[in-house]
Amino acid sequence: MAQHFHGGSIYQGLGSYANELFVNDLGFVCDKEAFEKSEVQEHLSIDGKMLVPGFRDTHSHPLFAGREAQGLDITHIHSLDELGAKLRIYRNENPQLIWLDAAVYDRAMEGNLTRHSLDAFVSDIPVVLHADDHHTLWVNTKALEVAGLMGAPLPVLSSGRIDVDQQGNPTGMLREWPAMSLVMDLAPASTLQQDVVALLWAESQLIQHGIVQCQDAWIDRGMAEVYIEAAKQGLLRLEYSLAFRADVTTFQNDFEYFLSLRQELGQSQLLKAQAIKFFVDGVFGSATASVSEAYLSSNSFGELIWSENQLVEAISLSHENGFQVHIHAIGDAGVAFALKALATASPCPRGLEPVIAHAELTTKNLLIAAKAQRINLCMQPYWAQNNGMLLSCRDHLGDSRLNSLYAIRDMIRAGINVSFSSDWPVSTPSVLNGIAVAVYRKGAAEMEAHNPTQAISLEQAIDAYTVASCRLLGKDQTGTLTIGQPFDATLIDRNLKQEDLDGFLSAKVLATYKVGKNLLV
Repeated sequence: MAQHFHGGSIYQGLGSYANELFVNDLGFVCDKEAFEKSEVQEHLSIDGKMLVPGFRDTHSHPLFAGREAQGLDITHIHSLDELGAKLRIYRNENPQLIWLDAAVYDRAMEGNLTRHSLDAFVSDIPVVLHADDHHTLWVNTKALEVAGLMGAPLPVLSSGRIDVDQQGNPTGMLREWPAMSLVMDLAPASTLQQDVVALLWAESQLIQHGIVQCQDAWIDRGMAEVYIEAAKQGLLRLEYSLAFRADVTTFQNDFEYFLSLRQELGQSQLLKAQAIKFFVDGVFGSATASVSEAYLSSNSFGELIWSENQLVEAISLSHENGFQVHIHAIGDAGVAFALKALATASPCPRGLEPVIAHAELTTKNLLIAAKAQRINLCMQPYWAQNNGMLLSCRDHLGDSRLNSLYAIRDMIRAGINVSFSSDWPVSTPSVLNGIAVAVYRKGAAEMEAHNPTQAISLEQAIDAYTVASCRLLGKDQTGTLTIGQPFDATLIDRNLKQEDLDGFLSAKVLATYKVGKNLLV
């Protein structure tokens, strides 16, 4: 059925608006003449609403989000007493549990965040709580015992750390994946079908937020197989691009697996694996992101996970085999390290220019270098607000650095391709909330704006979730609603051009179109 949208606000992308829009029988944007030749036509008034190109999340973790949703939700708990009550109730209501997994806890929560605190709530089974940055685990004594971390010499880690008390005993805080995996690798494994259910739940959330394509930016062994199984069962509705996680200790052995899975994933029209994900540093909340000026809290400079030679060799191998490189770098020294390695490595595949994700602390010179090297910057606009997650970094960074984070306007003005994403489940998958913070630099009316000089326009924010995302993903589509493009679109219940912050935050997605089909029907 051909469709004619009229009234309301129709944003086609790249600053262009239209009064009406036509879609042909095949689900592609067409002109009025082609529409009128269609046998079956539908005229849709969108008065008071806004139609925009379909959103694309270029750095998210749907399968992790789905798995977490099957456990205990502690997202809205901000005190130890409330947390303890919820853990006790959940344990009592689920006596068959052998492992208690919950997400996510607020890093800014006040109190004694140690294993002893959790032991007072639940002590007979492992308790594992994921921090809101997803780079930290808070576990009880039983979890440490199961992992062999109590009463024995602690392992030497390639990066990250196991926090210890004055006696050298683990406190219950594990930072970064090498430390976290000591416990997480022992968690009861889901079945393949349980993971398919988790993935489909996550997909439904993405669709509800107007997202038509997503890149899962952390694929370990066994995860790509979940996407493949869901595709074989004909259950997937969105496009997915998968990024294999590169582990510095196992990269060479893992690479053949990446190649074989890329070929298998390519058999589905909805799946592809074009990227390899590298972590070069940590996060500010744990003072593990690599910085050029020492942290105020520890007088350290964070840590780099790869050596320069290792990273250059791994990037070169990736490029030579047609993979895009997707690098997690948060601190300014981490971003500089990534840029230097990319400049030294073999050239990237054409159309798959490298990605640096997060780039939270940058400088003018770093942005100049990123532009010169044709780097894509993948940003999470929702983080650019003065909430607990950001303010918990103040003791590490100090006010000056904290207030300079997320220089999105400077990045766009430098001519860099800046795409937006959520990093869900680290933060909400809501694109509309991400747009709101990008435009207002705060997530609530009463909140003080964070670094408001870096606010951008509504159109720039939408383009970052659409046009720039297509560029990053190397797609043939432009991410616009122009003639000849697939009608991948999102219908919003109000015209955001006429709304304030509260209007942005309360806006709803009414329809998510994928090649002309409304996935929300």
